[in-house]
Amino acid sequence: MLLDELTHHRLFDAHLHLPFFTDPVAFAEEARRQGLALFSQAVTPAEYLRLRPMLEPYDNVRQGVGIHPWWIADGRCGDADVDAVVDLMGSTPWVGEVGLDFSPRRPNREGQVAAFRRIARAAGAAGDKVLSIHAVRSVSTVLDILEECGCTTTCTCIIHWFSGSTEELWRAIRLGCFFSVNEMQAKVKRSKEQLRLIDEARLLYETDLPEGQGSETTVQEVVSALERAQELTGEIRQAPRAAAHRPKR
Repeated sequence: MLLDELTHHRLFDAHLHLPFFTDPVAFAEEARRQGLALFSQAVTPAEYLRLRPMLEPYDNVRQGVGIHPWWIADGRCGDADVDAVVDLMGSTPWVGEVGLDFSPRRPNREGQVAAFRRIARAAGAAGDKVLSIHAVRSVSTVLDILEECGCTTTCTCIIHWFSGSTEELWRAIRLGCFFSVNEMQAKVKRSKEQLRLIDEARLLYETDLPEGQGSETTVQEVVSALERAQELTGEIRQAPRAAAHRPKR
């Protein structure tokens, strides 16, 4: 499995944004020294292309080609950018960040769905892709598209920062999805209950750092955030709980 290329490192951040760092190359170099592997997310294909030649020498980094739903929602990216993502997927198995955001402040749901469906269709047809997926207030639609396009059988689908209902979680589990968890997620009451339901083999850890462009966030800060996410999740999963009943199929 492609994820095995990264999960054998001492630590693996399954979702962060190297392009947002002031010096992505220096960050990748220091991360390698500290045994930290990275699945870096691009929010536009242009961002991916800008960093691709700089990050190729780093065996601890996999750069995803993506188009963030926020950029579709507000019009910063359009059909030509979606075309570019689909074309670039022919040369890399790593795809992210992609997905849907149906929160009230994110318009253009039809455009988001059309873009995500095109990307998922290309991934499902090609197979052997790893997708890091944004799914805010849209988990059911995201899963519908992934299943419709064959991604749940031919690709590795990672739901980044899962925030859906428990019923949606069970569906994602049945479809074989992975889940990348960060420390903020592990502090939310509903998320705590849900984290107990996910098989250990399907859990990954992430930071979703940095918070914005031009960040001076250090590798040690990322390492610390990952370690806290792991520790919090471990404590949650070991705590006594009432029996969790699976819904009927």
